[in-house]
Formats: sequence, structure tokens, C-alpha cells
Amino acid sequence: MRTLLPLLIIALTSFILTNCSMEPSYQSWAEREFQSGVQNDSLFLGYYFGMPRQEFRDHSFEMNRQGLMTGLVNIEYQFEDLGNRATKIFYPEFNDDIITRIPVQISYNAWAPWNEDTWPENLMNDLKDYFEDIYGGRFRMVYVPDIERRALVMIQGNREIRLYRHSENSVMADFRDLNFFIPEKEDES
Repeated sequence: MRTLLPLLIIALTSFILTNCSMEPSYQSWAEREFQSGVQNDSLFLGYYFGMPRQEFRDHSFEMNRQGLMTGLVNIEYQFEDLGNRATKIFYPEFNDDIITRIPVQISYNAWAPWNEDTWPENLMNDLKDYFEDIYGGRFRMVYVPDIERRALVMIQGNREIRLYRHSENSVMADFRDLNFFIPEKEDES
């Protein structure tokens, strides 16, 4: 019995330390923000959550006509607000013919393996600062179960923005409407 007690204490302590964290989990944070009832639909370039597909097409066509962006299936936009020129490549996802998500692949145009200023880690930091200024929230580094990785995440009501390394030269900025992407509840077992 005496030899089992220390093993039991170690196992219990280990379980508590790995399963109990002072920082709320991604799921509980997302659920709390979503339950707040705050509705943030504005995104970028005049796009917004709930934008009908035809309005998206008309808006994109007009911006294309003005020379502000190019593309049909993958829209490319030259982004100059970060200090270094970057390219955004995106196309929204629709649910019931309205925008519910826009995954945006972003990379610095001057990227090169020897140019550390343009590496994805630096781009992600620049995007974090930029989006915090634009949207007024703060990012947290959290583990996101559905993408199975840590990401910088900002959640404001229904609007979630995830930033994570996408490739050796790009970052994914994933804009998601939590009205359509409600995080799964944590397993209580």
C-alpha cells in the first residue's frame, strides 16, 4: 500500500497539471465570446459576413474593373499596409449563399529564404499588430483542435480571426463567422 500511494499521487498530480490550465481553452473562450451576442460582420475590402454571393461577385468585379485586384476563383490583392508589400489570395466560403468564412493566404512579395524580414513568423507578427489596430481586439496564442495546431486567435463576438503559418513563405489569416462554426464542446471525461 505504501508503494502505491506515491505512484497514485504522482499520477494524480500529472493528470491535474496536464488537464487543468489557468488560461481558458480555445473552446470555452470561443463559446463565451459567441454567447456574448456581439455581432461583428465587417472583414476587409468591403466584404462582410452575411454578404450574399451575388453582391460578393458584383463587388469583386467592380474592384477588378478598377484594377484593385485580379482573379475570379482565387482573388489576388496587393496589400501595402504592413511596410513590406504583400499579396493576399482568397476566396470566401458560402453557406446558404452568404459569406461565412474567408481563408486568406498572405505572403510578402519579397520573400526569400535568406530574407528573414519576410519569413512567415515575422509576417504573422506584422499581421497580428495590423489586425489588432484595425479591429481593436487582442490575439492569443492557443491550441485550436480542428486545425491541430497552435495559432494566434482573436475572437470578438461572432468574428474569429486565426493566424498561423501556412507554408514556408505564407501565413493563413482565416476569418470565420462563429454563427456557422460553433466550436465543439470539450469532452468532460
